[in-house]
Amino acid sequence: MSLRSFPKVVKEILKPLPKKDYPALSTFSFVSCWLEYSMDKSIVSMRDLFLRLNNHGINFKISSFSKASKKRDTQVFQKLITELTTRLKKAKGKQEATVLFPIDSTIIT
Repeated sequence: MSLRSFPKVVKEILKPLPKKDYPALSTFSFVSCWLEYSMDKSIVSMRDLFLRLNNHGINFKISSFSKASKKRDTQVFQKLITELTTRLKKAKGKQEATVLFPIDSTIIT
């Protein structure tokens, strides 16, 4: 996978996520926010993320996101990590895929 194909991969893995499953914050939006937060090095806090989203006309509130984080099933993240690991194994081999990326509790609890 080249860097140029990264947006395509992100679109592919986000595509099957439900867009209307939760009234305040869909799974699609929830995971998209987490990806933005974890991938963009210029965003150093959730407040930075929500400020950027709100400046772009996407009206999310930190309190809604916090509530969604507490109640959201972690299965969606497990499926995404499994999917990305599978793709990485196909592209780079098993050795490379074992060191996908570190995840700590500040990213996903």
